[in-house]
Amino acid sequence: MNIEKIFSKSVLEKPETKRASRSNATLDLSKLRRMGWNENPYGMSPKALEANIEAAKKGNFYQDFWCRDMKKAIADLHGISTSNLVVGAGSSPLIEITGTAFLNPEDEVLMCPTFAAFIDMAEIRLGKVVTVPLCDDMSYNLDGLAEAITDKTKMIVICNPNNPTGGYLPYDKIVEFVNKVPKDIVILFDEAYIEFATEQDCKSAVPLVFEMSDRPILVMRTFSKYYGMAGVRAGYIIANEEIAEGINKIPGSWIPAAAQASVVAALSELDYYEDCKKKLVAGRDYISQELAALGCTVYPSQSNFIMFDPHCDPAFVREQLIEKGVMISIPMFCRVSVSTQENNEYFIACMKEILAIAKKTA
Repeated sequence: MNIEKIFSKSVLEKPETKRASRSNATLDLSKLRRMGWNENPYGMSPKALEANIEAAKKGNFYQDFWCRDMKKAIADLHGISTSNLVVGAGSSPLIEITGTAFLNPEDEVLMCPTFAAFIDMAEIRLGKVVTVPLCDDMSYNLDGLAEAITDKTKMIVICNPNNPTGGYLPYDKIVEFVNKVPKDIVILFDEAYIEFATEQDCKSAVPLVFEMSDRPILVMRTFSKYYGMAGVRAGYIIANEEIAEGINKIPGSWIPAAAQASVVAALSELDYYEDCKKKLVAGRDYISQELAALGCTVYPSQSNFIMFDPHCDPAFVREQLIEKGVMISIPMFCRVSVSTQENNEYFIACMKEILAIAKKTA
């Protein structure tokens, strides 16, 4: 068998992806407190869970391929038309669909250090990733991105709040930046964590889709994080009608009936998620304060996770935590997901022991 004759050029030239989750592939997650993938520890709302189960009972029938009820619920949430929506089975396939819709070989995609799936999106299509360093405060370097634009730039990715840093961009800075970008460059805003934000100027870019409808602006959302549906798989993109229509021509990922039903039910029970948010924000504050008290450098977060520098080897910290039954991630420094208060307190207790060991062996 001649592999070179079987696979496409894109697969042969980019055989490996950069997904950070690969480092967790050998872990037995059932034995760990999961504080590394930014999951909502409180899960779906009661109505969403019930809807999921009821829909699963009819799994012998095909789902609504057009996702009509789901689209209507999302459109009603934002006060927009369903013609402004592209839906998919979570952010990951939507990122891939976006890459297929817009990128050609040698196209440049600008981004600051962020979610690795955007690197995959570009490189698997033989595009060129141009990574601009973050600002000193770990925020997106908008000035650097603007300076990096060339005649080959096709897309700019902005994750707000950013993953893995947790930092955010104020809305007025985003508007100022968009006005600097040539109108034929796609600007993709990933807002997977925007619902967790509490700062007044941490706002969604959705209004820009309509206020600047002459620009290809995309805003991506997921139900995985805030809505507790990481394993259910549902997400969407908001864009102007012309852009949405074009993206919808790309064969996408089918959304199972149970996922569609869960979304519709979840959006009818927003009070539940507001209560979850209050607990997660309180947990975020608790972990941040405790880590700072332990001497860690803690980066301010508007998400449901916290990035921190333990001032020792992040891999050592992660390995020690795994031995104690806690899973975190180390995409840059250490990143811990906010969990239940019980898990948060256990994590801090573990960190006290681990950092004490690190100081003795330094």
